[in-house]
Amino acid sequence: MFADFCCVMHSRDPKTVEYLIDWYFNKEFTMQYNSTVGKWTGLTPAGLITASQFNEDKFDVEQRKAEKQLTCVNNVDAVFNAVQENIAAPSMTLQEGDHTSSHDTILVCSVYDFYPEHILVTWYLNGQEVTEGVTISEVMTNGDCTYQVHSYLECTPIPKDRVTCTVEHVSLKEPKSSYWGEDRQDHFSHVLFAFFYKFTESFFI
Repeated sequence: MFADFCCVMHSRDPKTVEYLIDWYFNKEFTMQYNSTVGKWTGLTPAGLITASQFNEDKFDVEQRKAEKQLTCVNNVDAVFNAVQENIAAPSMTLQEGDHTSSHDTILVCSVYDFYPEHILVTWYLNGQEVTEGVTISEVMTNGDCTYQVHSYLECTPIPKDRVTCTVEHVSLKEPKSSYWGEDRQDHFSHVLFAFFYKFTESFFI
């Protein structure tokens, strides 16, 4: 048996704090305590029995209330202060990856060095949000209290398409975006101009 204990802090307001306990037996999630609900909830036949026993135990009820107060509520300000002191804005890159077996293009939006770890990465094609063909990695730690995450978009763009990767994070006053499409078009124009210049130069020679 093992249990995960968690304080969920939505704001500095102590009244919004939730205290959660996820209870496992033989690697199966059997029941959960939620301070907002105020009791244990069984999720399996065995969990239903144990949850009922815990809910009828007045000592367990008082213990969970005390744990919420001592562990979560009393530390709200300390947690939020620590987050603000270590907050870090993300950097990001958007580049083309390897083509798939279907010859679609894979675009990789990589977001680095941000804290805290909660972040939202959204793809847009010509201003419209894209959800199909999108996958995202787990948020990974860099080992220095900052994080990174990588989002992938599989698509078949045409030359005039503009693809945008947008990041929303608590450190940013407004969403941060990287674009793919304009650079590719500029590069194509540059290559075409160079080819035309070489061709005309050879022709006149």
